[in-house]
Amino acid sequence: MFETFKRGWSMAGASWSVLKAYPKLALFPVLSGIALIAVSAVLIIPTGVGALAGAGMNLSDKAVESVVYVALFLWYFLCTFVVVFCNAALISCALQSFAGQPPTIGSGFAAAAKRLPQILGWSLVAATVGVVLQALQSLLTDKLGFFGDLLAGIFSAVWGVATYFVVPVLVTDGVGPIKAVKRSSGILRRTWGESLAGSGGLGLISLCFILPLIPLFGVGVMLAGRAGGGVASGAILGTLIALSVVYVLALIVVFTALGSIFRAAVYVYATTGVTPSQMDATLLQSSFSSK
Repeated sequence: MFETFKRGWSMAGASWSVLKAYPKLALFPVLSGIALIAVSAVLIIPTGVGALAGAGMNLSDKAVESVVYVALFLWYFLCTFVVVFCNAALISCALQSFAGQPPTIGSGFAAAAKRLPQILGWSLVAATVGVVLQALQSLLTDKLGFFGDLLAGIFSAVWGVATYFVVPVLVTDGVGPIKAVKRSSGILRRTWGESLAGSGGLGLISLCFILPLIPLFGVGVMLAGRAGGGVASGAILGTLIALSVVYVLALIVVFTALGSIFRAAVYVYATTGVTPSQMDATLLQSSFSSK
């Protein structure tokens, strides 16, 4: 646990040096989140209304269910595309900074747009696999209960591990989704999973930043109680909740950017043996096993 925490802290510090130099990189997760909300509003709400309308028109349950599933798959595909496209733009900017070229939001999106066919292909594969895994989880859970759920979780984890470096591969090599998965798996075998362990450490660091919210909420509840209820108590709790939401969202944005930056750095080191100037060579070298 301590080693994981130490690695996560080192990762955060090394990636922070890049983000601090180019703070606009944090806009990519923000834009991704906004786009996801827009996609959800455009697809899910009409789908729900359409399903109710179909039921009102006495369509069969199977027909309504088919429409819903098609719409949900389209939603899953578009959400995957949004996340991958914005992540590709962010990783492109990180790679530009490693090469000594000041990145911009425009240059990141331009680089991602050059890989649009590959990103679309990967989004389709990822969305299809995601839907299949969800269906498999539902089937296994119904048949085997907890063990089925656990088994499905293992399948999902294996897929996530195998595709860890897919986006950097797409950005730099411009290959199709199948080759991207193969190259991602090959890089991961060379790192012996240490890069994933480091990412887990980064997640542990983010959790440490969230923990202070617990005593903060305790203080807020105590102050609200002393206010005697009514409008004053509601105002205190409402303000506290709003600030907490903003704080958590900011953490998600920052640590999403940090994780992508470090993933790009490990990819550069794994494929070229060159340590980006902003990164710690020892930290990157430790991502590889000597076995």
